Amino acid sequence: MKKLYLLMTVLSLSVLGVAQAQNTGQKRQDIEALKVAFISRDLELTPDEAQKFWPIYNEYSKEMRTIVADDQDVLDRDEKVLNLRKRYRDQFTRVIGEPRMNRLYNAEAKFRQLLIKSMRNQRAQRNNVP
Repeated sequence: MKKLYLLMTVLSLSVLGVAQAQNTGQKRQDIEALKVAFISRDLELTPDEAQKFWPIYNEYSKEMRTIVADDQDVLDRDEKVLNLRKRYRDQFTRVIGEPRMNRLYNAEAKFRQLLIKSMRNQRAQRNNVP
């Protein structure tokens, strides 16, 4: 499992390094591609499950981005996030089952942590280069 995280970190660094020369939209697409790969691997999605899962997840993710971007009040935002997760729970459970539905939220958090760590490392490397 540690090797997987190391691999994802290295991939993140390389993609983010290349993405610096590209526009912000391309960076977002590259990060989203890494996220899809990470979540697919973590949830061990079959091709059939993936075909059903990703349209639902993409809609969920779009709504999540709107909530996070629009709401400045932390408690209101957290409540809206929780309500969104509850609303999508049944749809995710129908496709991937309850145990993996719970793992989904953990996988999102793991990916976010790896991405932040990768970005910090990249920033530190940039600042240390003469």
